[in-house]
Amino acid sequence: MNPATPVSDSSASTRRARLLLAVFLGISVVVAFLTKSTYDSGDSIKHYLFARDAFQYPMNYLDSWAKPLFTLLASVPAQAGFLGMKLFQCGVVALSAWCAFVVARALRLPAPELAILFAYAAPDYFFIQFSGLTEPLFGLLLVGAVALAVTGRPGWSAALISLLPFVRSEGFMLIGIWTVYLAWERQWWFLPLLLLGYAVFSAVGAVVLGDWGWVFGHNPYATVSVYGHGDWDHFWIHLPYLLGRVLWALALIGAGRMLLDCFRPVRRRAPLFRAELFLIYGSIVVFVGAHTIFWAKGLFNSFGLTRVLTVTTPLFALAALSGLAGVARVGQTVAARRRIRIAVALAAVLFPAVEPGSDFPWQHDFTRTPDQQVVENAAAWIRRTYGPAARPLAYEFPYVAVATRNNFFDPKAHPAIVLNKDAQVASLPVGGLLVWDDWYTPVEGHVYLDKVRADARFRQMWQDSLPRHPLHPERDTTRIIVFERVR
Repeated sequence: MNPATPVSDSSASTRRARLLLAVFLGISVVVAFLTKSTYDSGDSIKHYLFARDAFQYPMNYLDSWAKPLFTLLASVPAQAGFLGMKLFQCGVVALSAWCAFVVARALRLPAPELAILFAYAAPDYFFIQFSGLTEPLFGLLLVGAVALAVTGRPGWSAALISLLPFVRSEGFMLIGIWTVYLAWERQWWFLPLLLLGYAVFSAVGAVVLGDWGWVFGHNPYATVSVYGHGDWDHFWIHLPYLLGRVLWALALIGAGRMLLDCFRPVRRRAPLFRAELFLIYGSIVVFVGAHTIFWAKGLFNSFGLTRVLTVTTPLFALAALSGLAGVARVGQTVAARRRIRIAVALAAVLFPAVEPGSDFPWQHDFTRTPDQQVVENAAAWIRRTYGPAARPLAYEFPYVAVATRNNFFDPKAHPAIVLNKDAQVASLPVGGLLVWDDWYTPVEGHVYLDKVRADARFRQMWQDSLPRHPLHPERDTTRIIVFERVR
């Protein structure tokens, strides 16, 4: 927190914040219409399918993997196709950036409107707008709950944070942060509201599923991950690329300032000190730290996906803004400090576009990924060869459902492909097609190419491949093979 800013400057900051938000939201919407990217081809597509088909399959709303609150909120915009999903995400990110500004203004950070700019400047956060993933909505609820807390509405903050687990399971951990914060602030009467989300969804599950304990009983994540484990520093070394090195450096400076403030009695007595410490920095440390442990120890099906850290981007934007306030203090005059803020802010936006190893999206060309291109080729071949009539398709790759317009949730249209169980194989009738890919089918379905080729019930009909990384074709390829069940 910082000394109070003049009232006139506060109103000017609000005007600048609205302008910045309008500009970045406009850019995001234009990109949403132009790009064919879906961020990734797995979970992004699968969440979209759950939301899009929830009207036809209402049980999708209570699917633990798909996350009930996300499916509920995304199901209406998803009726407009994946573009509708992207526009929904653009709105979510815009609201998150505005909440970051509200928090920065409440903490009296200089130039609070730059919280909006910093949120959009983080490369992976900008890119994830064009996905069907749960991370943006989780981030909105998180920074929204912080905004409510620092603007004197702790009850609403507790109620909102109670919904986090129904967007992503890590929400249970962050409810713990709010428990400590409210207890420390002696706001005991708000603690029961932290159970509100659990109570509501448990009651719904009791009525629909006949199971009060479905929230934990239907947990889709195995304690021991099937994906193995990785290094302790995995997430930490990727943060500079996800945020951009300038933003990361500023966030570290902001964290350093917060740590020093912990040893200053005057600062510790400031009204919003504990809110800033626990809800912003505490949430970042707990979230990144937990994923570090999960991946290093191979827990809860962690796959080491760094994209999960994007949920903390609005909070990192606030830490970076605090860091910028510290950097700007080297200026001897108000004008000098303003010039420093402008120069660093421009660097935060521009540097990710040119820094080595950047995750900035235009390096992905905003085009359909190679694995999706191959699936589109396969879908076109299927239509040419077998005609427009739908036939059963067995597959693990979610994008197959989009490219072929196959009903992902109909077991007759989309039967399982576990080959070592006769009953499962029998669910794919003669004439049905198995669409084998070289990632999802062996990794998620545990169905390997040699096993399919050795099975006399299947005949290989078509195959195609493309380099998975067009700029580095020597590294890897993505391959799709279509088999027909012939007996």
